Amino acid sequence: MSTIAKRQLTWVEIDRRALTENVQNFKKLASNGAILAPAVKANAYGHGICESAKIILAAGANWLCVNSLFEAQILRKTGIKSPIYIMGYTMEQDLAEAVNLDCRLIIYNKITVKKLSQAAQKQKKTAKIHLKIETGNNRQGILESEILDFVEFAQRLPNIEIEGMASHFANIEDLETERIMDTATGKIKTVHALSSYPLHQIQKFKEISATLQKNGINIPVMHMANSAATMLFPQTHFQMVRPGIAIYGLWPSDSTKNAMRKINKNFTLEPVLTWKTRIAQIKEIPKNSYVGYGCTHKTAKKTRLAILPVGYYDGYDRGFSNAAHVLIHGKKAKVIGRVCMNIIMVDATNIPEAKVEDEVILLGRSGKLEVSADYLAELTGTINYEITTRINERIPRIVV
Repeated sequence: MSTIAKRQLTWVEIDRRALTENVQNFKKLASNGAILAPAVKANAYGHGICESAKIILAAGANWLCVNSLFEAQILRKTGIKSPIYIMGYTMEQDLAEAVNLDCRLIIYNKITVKKLSQAAQKQKKTAKIHLKIETGNNRQGILESEILDFVEFAQRLPNIEIEGMASHFANIEDLETERIMDTATGKIKTVHALSSYPLHQIQKFKEISATLQKNGINIPVMHMANSAATMLFPQTHFQMVRPGIAIYGLWPSDSTKNAMRKINKNFTLEPVLTWKTRIAQIKEIPKNSYVGYGCTHKTAKKTRLAILPVGYYDGYDRGFSNAAHVLIHGKKAKVIGRVCMNIIMVDATNIPEAKVEDEVILLGRSGKLEVSADYLAELTGTINYEITTRINERIPRIVV
């Protein structure tokens, strides 16, 4: 255990080897030398933006994707020199700082690119922009009917370089299953294919690119591939891929995982994050005792209770109350009573060796058992992304 971990009530461990291997696996997938630009937004999906970014770049990634200028500032302050692509909105008052930090910006408002041009002129620099094209996700983006006018407007502005054009899929993780005849064996096999909506988005993206090219406009870096697209559909790679959740060893969906395992049995994703805490107290309480706020749990027998100093403030969801389990000495201990702001209670009756300040795994593996982000997500009706990204940023991320 590291010196830092020894001093913590709760902490997150980041597996350097697992993250490195995940990045290298994606590097191999990127078609025709496409730029590998993993997303480290939202504190690297809860994994620690600075800690993860350094490992990701050392493993062979080319760029980093963030959501905000604030995240770009953090990366530059930690000494990262790689290209940084800001995918979210940057306020007009912050454009000069974005130019100063040499960030690529996603652009979809004329006023933004105009103000960016002015900021770049003052600094005598060129601002590189990526146009966000609306192909059907209907979030931020330029409408197809407006793209030609927008590009011509941006091209007239000094100190602006249109480096890229991007879009984003709405549901590429939701695959269609088809049963077809294998002509080589004569047997029926199941294959996974893009559903109609992603195909529609890809087609629209290509059509917009073709329209621009017909008007003498060639944009060098085209990109729209997220984790699932990068893994399953090389036709979406273009010149750059932007994998997110899968870089950290979590699958975007079960259908993505099942399809990938059929396509490439040797491709693996290894979870990177382990979230730990300690036992703050152990006590025995009698049968028929209520535990926690609201008296939502009543013991059916004499119970050995372990008190853990972590709660929903830390990101341990209140929805885990009376439902989730943690791991102590490689054994399950169920959460009983309601998750509190800073405390949870678990049943350690069947773990007699447990003692005060022993490690407890809230999320991760211990021996043959695992508390996965997918398991916790299922308990609260959400996705694995939310489970990890909501782990409080104040909790130390320790690379192991």
